[in-house]
Amino acid sequence: MEDKSGNIRLKRPSKAIAFEPSRETQLTAPSSDRQRWAAAGIFLLAFLLRIYGIWNADHSDEYNEVFEALRVCSGHLNLERWAKRFYLYVLSVEYGSFYLLGRLFHMFSSPMDFAANVVRDLSPLLLLGRTTSAFLGAASVFLTCRIATVLGWSGAGLLAALFFCLNTAHIEVAHFARVDATLGFLVLLSFSFIAAILRQGPSSRTRDYMLAGLFAGIAFQTKAPAIVLVIPLLFAHFTGKASLQFREILLDKKLLCCALFFILGLVIGNPAVLAAPRKFLLHLLGMGKVYVTPINETQSEHIGFVAYIIYFYREMGWALSLLAFYSLCRATLSRSKEEILLLSFMLPFYLIMGASRFLVSPSYMVPFMPFLYLLCARHLMVSIVAWPMYPAARRALALFLCTVLLLQPAHNVWRLELSFSGKNTRLLAKEWIEANIPSGSKILMDSGKSINSFAPAIAENRESLQRTLAEKERALRDGTLLDPTRIVDEHALIYYELLLRTVPELSYDITSTQFGLQVEPVDFYLRNGYEYFVISQEMKTSRSTEFVARRHPKAAAFYRSLDRDSRLQLIQVIRPTAKNRGDTFLIYKVTG
Repeated sequence: MEDKSGNIRLKRPSKAIAFEPSRETQLTAPSSDRQRWAAAGIFLLAFLLRIYGIWNADHSDEYNEVFEALRVCSGHLNLERWAKRFYLYVLSVEYGSFYLLGRLFHMFSSPMDFAANVVRDLSPLLLLGRTTSAFLGAASVFLTCRIATVLGWSGAGLLAALFFCLNTAHIEVAHFARVDATLGFLVLLSFSFIAAILRQGPSSRTRDYMLAGLFAGIAFQTKAPAIVLVIPLLFAHFTGKASLQFREILLDKKLLCCALFFILGLVIGNPAVLAAPRKFLLHLLGMGKVYVTPINETQSEHIGFVAYIIYFYREMGWALSLLAFYSLCRATLSRSKEEILLLSFMLPFYLIMGASRFLVSPSYMVPFMPFLYLLCARHLMVSIVAWPMYPAARRALALFLCTVLLLQPAHNVWRLELSFSGKNTRLLAKEWIEANIPSGSKILMDSGKSINSFAPAIAENRESLQRTLAEKERALRDGTLLDPTRIVDEHALIYYELLLRTVPELSYDITSTQFGLQVEPVDFYLRNGYEYFVISQEMKTSRSTEFVARRHPKAAAFYRSLDRDSRLQLIQVIRPTAKNRGDTFLIYKVTG
């Protein structure tokens, strides 16, 4: 049972059942040594699940992060890109260290030699970024347990950490050199100090305010939705206050200290804030456009509020989903300040992330899930302890319930880990193309605007690279290169120049579809001597929708015609399997 403060109060057993109360508490309060060993074991399991298969991982967002980090290493800061900067600085330190080690062991003779090597093979840089994500992902599991301990829920913390350890969305993003695992870590790190402020009340240390503000600022600079941390911070500070006069709030030294360290976190997350504060503020004011602007002309089938409920059910299974629903209802009606603290982050975060159809992905729920698992573990423990039974029976019941709850998550994890055991389809498609399509062939390929981040990683030949470089130079000179983030600018052109220096013998004349939006009718490609089309099934599907047809009718018409045009022969399909993750690639030969 719970008292009004939210603490667990054991129900007195009937006289027919006699046992020592001190043993009953062992279910929720294991010895410190056992708890430390259990936490260490869960951390190790979390790291192994997140590090396994990173050599087969691949995600289009990784390439932007890697190239932006290399830009930082070169000294050319991008003052127009305000999001995700802290992770870039972490990567830039790692890449700088990698270069210095390479110089020490004579792997590179100069910075340009290093650059020429990595533009052709990004594998070492991607593995460094992925390892960082895997470690911070495992550390997030540990922090989940730590937050529970701070809140006084030590036993529930181990179970919540185990739930989070087996969260497939978190395991997946921790395989990539992306910002999401770092964001989750920073959110939990800041919240651990917020929890300490709540528990200590008016006697809270100024140090906790400083660190809560600092990491909240860095988290916000990593991804904007982390601003929600301000709500639980204010709740923790004002809970238990006898009066809330405006003057006292304004002059509260601890809050002022917290605000100053939040600003310091913004600067650490992106020092460019000091160089262009006005641009930074304008960027913040314009962030609302993500709710009405499609990213790469795609939208979710459901609005986030619905899509995330579907995700929760698929992720957790029916048993854990029922426990989550029960726990949320109980927490909403609870007078426990600890549970209200969790909800003060969860509800605003869900409202912000669920209000869009253009930014919907399970990865966006990574910061949310530890809090949900904490509530699940808390109320499961409370329910079990409230039942009068022998300690051995109680432990057996707890083990049985945990097994049932973890069946679906464990199955999901097994399937995910198996998918990382083999080469991804992007690499399989590359190997097939190089083995079956003659070097120098003219290919239309679904790829990005500047770099090949999701298509088969075949090399462009000299003619193709020279054409691309000339187009970028002309667009920059004429001011027609519409890139609001300025990922491609005069400094970025060195990438194409380095590729020109290292063109391999097996290379192709490639034209990108520019995310499937810059295409012509099939007749155009026949007249201009194109021999092959390499098409992404995901791109084909998304560009054939009525939503795209209304905005880009030419693109929709092209992708819809691929299976109807008799002059195109589908010669190979590279599909994902249980052991090979990735997109399906369709390879057409032009026969007309």
